[in-house]
Amino acid sequence: LWCTVFCTRTDLYTIPTSHGRELLADGWWGMSRHPNYLGDLMMGLAWCGTCGVNHIICYFYIIYFAILLVHRQRRDDLHCERKYGAAWQEYMQRVPYKIIPGFY
Repeated sequence: LWCTVFCTRTDLYTIPTSHGRELLADGWWGMSRHPNYLGDLMMGLAWCGTCGVNHIICYFYIIYFAILLVHRQRRDDLHCERKYGAAWQEYMQRVPYKIIPGFY
């Protein structure tokens, strides 16, 4: 039932590409280019938080993961810019935040 309601929406804003595909620029992907990375970071922070705040080593995972995801986001953006060209430029103008809406 959920998918029949939400998976068939036709009012989502998309940007057509020269490859015949569309870039979704609405919903979660209208707030951030990689909202799934934000979810990953939030989960990692929650896992680290269960160790308390007594030592920095408890937060090694989230620090490592943040560096990994920012590097991956930059590679993804370069790849998409080469692949989609002008459509990706329009997408970057419409969705300025890369991972964290309102911040980065």
